[in-house]
Amino acid sequence: MIKPRLSALLLAAMLYLPGAQIAADQQLDSLKNISAAGAPFLTLKMLDQAQPAVDKDLYEWILWEQERYQILQRWKQWNELLVRIESLPLTLPEQFLQQAASYRIRAYISLGQNQTARQLLREQLWQENAASSSEYREWRKLVVETYLNEQKIDDARIAMLRLQQDYEQTDKDWILLRARVLMESGRFDETIVLLSSRLDWQSLSMRLLAEYRNQIHSAQDLWELSQKRISVIRDDPEQLATYWSISAIAAQKISPEFEVQALEGRLSLDVADNINLYAVDADQLWQAYFHYAQLVGNQSELLIGDDQNWLQLAQKVIQESAVKARSILAYLMTSSQFEEVRHQAAELFLKTLDLENDQQKQLIDQLFNQSRQFSNADEIPVQIRFQLVDLALKQANILEATRLMSGLNSVPKNIREFDWVLRQARVLLLGGKLKQGDDRLNELISQYTVPNKEDTDRLLQILFDLQTLQANEQAILHFRQLINLPIEPSQRREIMFWMADSYKALKQYEKAALLYLQSAMYPGPETMDPWAQTARFSAAESLQKAGLVDDARRVFQSLLDITREPARRSVLRHNIQKLWLTQSAN
Repeated sequence: MIKPRLSALLLAAMLYLPGAQIAADQQLDSLKNISAAGAPFLTLKMLDQAQPAVDKDLYEWILWEQERYQILQRWKQWNELLVRIESLPLTLPEQFLQQAASYRIRAYISLGQNQTARQLLREQLWQENAASSSEYREWRKLVVETYLNEQKIDDARIAMLRLQQDYEQTDKDWILLRARVLMESGRFDETIVLLSSRLDWQSLSMRLLAEYRNQIHSAQDLWELSQKRISVIRDDPEQLATYWSISAIAAQKISPEFEVQALEGRLSLDVADNINLYAVDADQLWQAYFHYAQLVGNQSELLIGDDQNWLQLAQKVIQESAVKARSILAYLMTSSQFEEVRHQAAELFLKTLDLENDQQKQLIDQLFNQSRQFSNADEIPVQIRFQLVDLALKQANILEATRLMSGLNSVPKNIREFDWVLRQARVLLLGGKLKQGDDRLNELISQYTVPNKEDTDRLLQILFDLQTLQANEQAILHFRQLINLPIEPSQRREIMFWMADSYKALKQYEKAALLYLQSAMYPGPETMDPWAQTARFSAAESLQKAGLVDDARRVFQSLLDITREPARRSVLRHNIQKLWLTQSAN
């Protein structure tokens, strides 16, 4: 098991290893890669550490700040982006402030605050010298977009025509925006002509829909063509989402089963609907479930209220068609008069999904958190809430996790007490209730007498939460509880390292060094695998801080003796030299 925070530790090592003195643009490239790999919050943390002060180096500060905005925009951290931009000093260069204004406006648009965005756009457009700004045309395009988002089609069309009259534009984004306006205006033939020579997927998909609206394609044609595209798309969620939405439009005229399939496909993707043409929501899927379930029930001659036979039918068809089973179970979850039936339906519903799959988790979130079907958490079946808590914790959405756990004070039926208490403890800890969370954790570990690797890993995750909260004394106590159990040898080694981290945070460097070395030498004193090398390096640093300079130098030297990579050897030599100089000065 690798601790999530280890990536930060390794990154820090990379930044002082070969180098440690890399140029700002190289550091930026590294951070971009880390963000692209799916660690935006780590990236932002490192950016905070590396970005120079605005009054020290304005040029470099702006470069880093622009990267920050791109990361926040890419990962949809709109509120944080707004807070950052709205606190900028007005003394910054005009060009940069205009760029920041564009990010701010896009954030408001993404949050659905189109009127606010349009007011800001008017302010920018009426500024002196605004027409000469590189952002000017983009702002006018955004005006059109805000009107479209509010379905003010006539206003959007007028704004589009004025912009087209003032500037002859042929770039892709402008063509697509014009096509959207034409589509929303019902001018399908004009849309087809406008997009006829374009080969980018956005144009092809919109043209396909325009041809359907213009009765060039039948619903069956539209379904087959969109499904063909889906079958060949790889690693492009936005494109997949668009074609699943188009499939759902076609399926409305073909088959309730296909409609459920298409809507599930679309809602399992964490992609925002930026275009009304393709917008779908969870309530559409619930309606599709009900429609399909009623069709299946009628075909099977089932009576409304005959819940047990509906349940039996769902169980029977799970292997044949998970879509059919989920439709029946969705119907029972929301329509049965009996609580036990609703619970049974929820359990079976979850069994039709792969809960290790992020897309399926996204589908659950959409169905139960983003739907009018459930106005508050109490109405969500407890088994579903349990999964949603996990998802909220994974997304670091503590408020959501707390909301979902509220009122659930006893272990739900068919859920392991260990799992339940673990989630309770995490929610309490991360929600700021340290004492209550730690008490629950202590209770859990005290009863944890027959460990297994998976559950131990999950317990370690919550101990890392304690470290993050700087509750290192409590973390050490629980690490000691775990290390005395018959756990996996590899986990014992890891626990020594993480316990050392806590002692280091408490500035108890001798204890930290001892545990780092114990971790390094597990299972034997000659162990020199990558883990051992990292632990020995950390041990040497702690020994140095403890004033045990000779010991630190010997540990660094032991690493130098086995290290062949020139860059790492250079760092180790540098550290050894620093120790010699420090000793000489004293």
